[in-house]
Parts: sequence; structure tokens; C-alpha cells
Amino acid sequence: MPQRATYAEINLNAFRGNLRTVKTALGPEVGVLAVVKADAYGHGAVPCAQAAVEVGADWLGVGIVQEGIELRESGLSAPILVLGSVFPNEVEALIQHDLSTVLTTHALADALEKAAAQAGKTVGVHVKVDTGMGRLGATMEDFPSLLERVGKSKNLVVQGVSTHFSCADEEDPEYTRLQISRFREVLERAEKSGLDVPYIHSANSAAMIKYPETWHNLTRPGLILYGALLSEALIPFAESFAKGVGGFQPVMQWKSRIIQVNTLPPGAGLSYGKTQSTRRESRIATLPLGYADGLARNLSNKMHVLVRGRRTPQVGNICMDMILIDVTEVPEAREGDEVVIIGTQGEESIRVEEVAAQSGTLPYETLCAVGKRVPRVYLS
Repeated sequence: MPQRATYAEINLNAFRGNLRTVKTALGPEVGVLAVVKADAYGHGAVPCAQAAVEVGADWLGVGIVQEGIELRESGLSAPILVLGSVFPNEVEALIQHDLSTVLTTHALADALEKAAAQAGKTVGVHVKVDTGMGRLGATMEDFPSLLERVGKSKNLVVQGVSTHFSCADEEDPEYTRLQISRFREVLERAEKSGLDVPYIHSANSAAMIKYPETWHNLTRPGLILYGALLSEALIPFAESFAKGVGGFQPVMQWKSRIIQVNTLPPGAGLSYGKTQSTRRESRIATLPLGYADGLARNLSNKMHVLVRGRRTPQVGNICMDMILIDVTEVPEAREGDEVVIIGTQGEESIRVEEVAAQSGTLPYETLCAVGKRVPRVYLS
């Protein structure tokens, strides 16, 4: 089967370099749980997980049990944590594939213990406490009894205690400071229990680069490993974090090729709904990608692409399989020319943060949205 003209180029060397930067900046006393959930944010879970282990990631983080199973069936033996926790009906699969899970309730502890006892095995758990996210975690009041419950079990092994920050990327540090304080209280309670807790972790990418006190002995970098940040406001923090030890490079470039170029007269309608018309004689090029590939339709008439190293506006409504770009100012543009949707061409770049902002969303969503029918081409 021929290679599709629209594809995502994944630079695994850039991914490895980003992880090396993180590990060097953190130092040898702080471990790394490399987050590869959601198919490694659209980059490919198995290749990225393999690269992470090669560079020395201590743990791999997935969102659901099925993602952990995929890594195990690909031959990965590194510790894997299911960050989204599990349902009772998933417990047997969790144990069978030697996965660990976030633990937040007594009911799940009971289900895990029963299944592990029946299988004659132990299962690792990371007791998670909600310090202000309001999403997943034991309450601060319930945490001590849950930790005590797990500590007395013969089949449950406490591998970690964790929490998650909701506003670490925000300019105002007040709420994050509050969560840090609450987690400190939790850790004091855990210490008083006398239970040995190998790993303490709370820092996502934003917290890792902004709040060194959140490092503890394990961090959970995700988006930053793929060379992206939640917002441009975080760039100075990332630069400071990585100063003298490396930098962060985007891992994904999204590319396509011009399939047709039309010369249209003034007033010609462009795409469905005629949301734009040509204002002059224009050269309009067609690209074979659209919202079925994950290019958000609300980017219509807002985004740019790179053609022959120059920014070129997208025009008209984005279709399921095609978009139009105006190459009037790039007279040498021809059918077959490479076009960059996200990435670098010549001296120009379009970062995923820019595209996400134009779409009114986050880089996470933009990267995860790049569809399965967009082949990934790996550079290693």
C-alpha cells in the first residue's frame, strides 16, 4: 500500500532528548514516570514507551487498563501505572498483566485484594488523595484509613502516594500552593503511620518546571516530553528548568502535499457555505486532509500552513477530507509540494500551541485528535 500524502512525522530522537533533559534537570535522586497515555498523546504509545525505557524512565503511565495491556503485549516489562484507576471488572486483567493502579476507595481495595488472593499474587497500588482537583482521589479525611487498610493487606503493596494539581500552569500560584500544603499534611500522616511508601509523586509537566518542591522522588512529565507546553506563558519556566542541561524539541510534525492548484477569478466561492470568496485573482491549492483526520473544523479561516517556507492562510470551511489554502503569494507553489500543518519548514515554524489557541482548545486535544488514518512515520 502506498504511503499516504498526509502523515505525522514522529521524531523519537527528539522525544529521547526531551526525556534526557528532564532526567538531567531533576538529578539522580528524582525518578521519572513517563506519561504515554492516549497513545502517547497521539504520537504512538509503544514506540514512545520503548524510547522512554531506553533513556531510563522508571515508570510508564497509562490512562486505562487496555493501554497497559498493549504495552505488555509489545514486550515492555517496565513498571506501568494506570493513572485513571480501574473498575472491579478490570481487576483480573490488571493483575494478569502485572499492572499497578491508582487506588482511591475502600471498595476497590477490597476487589483488588480478593482477586489477588485468588490468583496467589500481589498487586501494586498508588494511594491517591484529592487535594483540590475534585476529580479522582480519596478525601483527605478518608486517606489515613485507606492507607491503613492497604498497609494491613497481604496482597496489596503500597508502591506510592500521589495527588494531582489542577492549576499548576496558571499564573496565580495561590491555589497550587494550597494543594502543595494539603499534600504535605497527607505525607505527614503517612509518615506517622510507619508504612514504607517507596514513591511520592505529584508533579505533572507544569508543576515540575514551576514548583521544585513538588518533585519528591518521582515526577510525572507528560506533554513536555513531546516538546509542547500548555501555554506560551510556561516557556520561560521550561527554559529556566532546562538551563544548562538541554532543551525541549517538538516531537510531532504534521505534513501533507498539494494535490491540486486552481487559478480562480475575483469573487469565486471557497468550500462549503462560501464563508470566504476570492478578493482578487487567486491561486487556491487543495490539501488532502480534513476534520476526519483530526483537523478541527473551527480552525476554518483562522489557521496558517507552511508552503515553501512561508506562512500561507487556510481559506474556506475545512471539509471532512480536504482543505483549501491561498498560495497566491507563493507563486512557485506546485502540485506535490510538501505542506506543514504543525512543524518547521525552512526558517518558519508553526507550533501546536498556536494551532490549539486558534481552535480555542489545548495542545493536548490538538495532538490527541490527529486521527488513526494519519500514518505515523517514525524517525529514530
